[in-house]
Amino acid sequence: MFKYSIFKTALGFMGAVASDKGLHMVILPKPSELAVKQTLEEHYTDELTRDERAFAPLGKKIREHLAGKKIVYRERFDVGGATPFELKVWDITFGIPFGEVRSYDWVAKQLGNVKEVRAVGRALKRNRLPLIIPCHRVIKKTGDLGGFAGGAELKRKLLKIEGRLW
Repeated sequence: MFKYSIFKTALGFMGAVASDKGLHMVILPKPSELAVKQTLEEHYTDELTRDERAFAPLGKKIREHLAGKKIVYRERFDVGGATPFELKVWDITFGIPFGEVRSYDWVAKQLGNVKEVRAVGRALKRNRLPLIIPCHRVIKKTGDLGGFAGGAELKRKLLKIEGRLW
């Protein structure tokens, strides 16, 4: 069984889902609460129980993050279903400090194989915990933004919030 919350932020409505093991998914900003619910329905066929109280601390952290405050996330994660490669990529990405960026090439080098750049991009695309595992901080080595599940404009906004101007 999964619990979820929907909360309003400066960028729109976001959602979070957790299992008994930990945080399972973060839904990037959507224009409405209904849009977040639709995303939940696309990803979860198991029973979902709304629990705003359980997610209140996380919602507060995310709102503060989106207001420009440096936040360190220490929540437990439930990343079941991820491959060992994805877990390594996400672990490296999790360590990118607030307000800093790294390239896909840099992440691949940390893995020990510079030829894995495209695989790094695919692993980041499968990141169910965006913002928490800050895949928005990974850009192309040319300085271009690169891809992002929430789109280039949201990636630009997130980096601007963290003090990176694009």
